[in-house]
Amino acid sequence: MRKGPAVTAATVAVADTREVLAMPGAGPSVLTPAEALRLAAARTDGARADFVAARFLARLCAADRNGGSPRDVVLEQRCPDCGGRHGRPRVVGGPGTAPEVSLSYADGVVAAAAADRPVGVDVERLHRDRAPGLRTLRRFLTAGEADRIRRSRTPREALLRTWVRKEAVVKATGAGLPGMALLDLSHLPPGPAGPDRPHRAGVRAPRGSRGSYDLYDLYDLADVPSGVIAAVAVAVAAPGSTAAPRSPAASGPRSLRSLDLDLEETIDTPSYQGDTS
Repeated sequence: MRKGPAVTAATVAVADTREVLAMPGAGPSVLTPAEALRLAAARTDGARADFVAARFLARLCAADRNGGSPRDVVLEQRCPDCGGRHGRPRVVGGPGTAPEVSLSYADGVVAAAAADRPVGVDVERLHRDRAPGLRTLRRFLTAGEADRIRRSRTPREALLRTWVRKEAVVKATGAGLPGMALLDLSHLPPGPAGPDRPHRAGVRAPRGSRGSYDLYDLYDLADVPSGVIAAVAVAVAAPGSTAAPRSPAASGPRSLRSLDLDLEETIDTPSYQGDTS
């Protein structure tokens, strides 16, 4: 067990879409005009509900970080390459220092995270009808990951858990889908996190990660709705920097399984096993 560099806490929440939309203030009225256009393009009622819930939950996590109200948080998505209204969401309005945010949704379940440094969250339903299989996702897996999945007693769960973990990391790094195949997580425990504590591991980010961050804390989230797999990755501070952990407000979304990650403990930091050149 080695002492890892200090990183700050992250506010993370995973919940059923209906649970989020039942909260006071949740609804399309919190969306920006750009978000409203994307909402209008959604093809089903379920997709529209997930879209609104995920963005409200992201605002809720961001507000927990900066001490404001979810309605004061303005989110924007703009691609750094083409300028299109897609890509990584970011906070561009609201009180205090704008935190980094991430969101995810899948067939009636949503997840969001906020932190003072790059963060990524991903969620999947284990029995999602339209979830991709091993043949579809194989190009995003390393040989070690694919072999471990094939040998698993529950290959479907092993596949989705690996996918969710990798998605969380590349969302945090900004490397995108090309970074998925470069990131090898075959050294992580294949099974789910326990009920009392999530799995935790240090992972090296592939080429394309942002700024000076190349080490990320990766958590399997344990306290999630039944049949759901979720993970969050948070950048570790650059060597020599400091960051004090911050606890969520007492009025935080406890019913939404809000998790304050105190990331200044000792951690294992295995070396990244992909191409870092």
